[in-house]
Amino acid sequence: MKGQADQKKEATKTVKKVKTTNKSAPVRLWVKAAFTGFRRSKVQQNENQALLKIQHVEDVASSRFYWGKRVAYIYKAHTLQNNTKFRTIWGRISKSHGANGVVIARFGRNLPPRAIGSTLRVFLYPNRA
Repeated sequence: MKGQADQKKEATKTVKKVKTTNKSAPVRLWVKAAFTGFRRSKVQQNENQALLKIQHVEDVASSRFYWGKRVAYIYKAHTLQNNTKFRTIWGRISKSHGANGVVIARFGRNLPPRAIGSTLRVFLYPNRA
């Protein structure tokens, strides 16, 4: 009986452990940005120029990387269109605004005022490097 117990222990020791790989989320090719409002002066605003605050961008030098990058405002509508309720307004970052890393973006159709404060996606393409 002891011999069989020793054999079972040895058998359990020699079992190979299968290494499992971590299944992580796919690589995200966009950065979050907040739509802070339209470019404006004291008495007027330009709805065709949206001000965006990109996450982790704090100065003009780091905002320069995002010039020319594509921006998407994704929102949900009530009716189906192309088998989805999600719609997108595409734009492009044109230049910096001020010294705090805020950028100006221009969109194909101007962003609606209800989008102020919402999150936009700044895609990391086209790449100029």
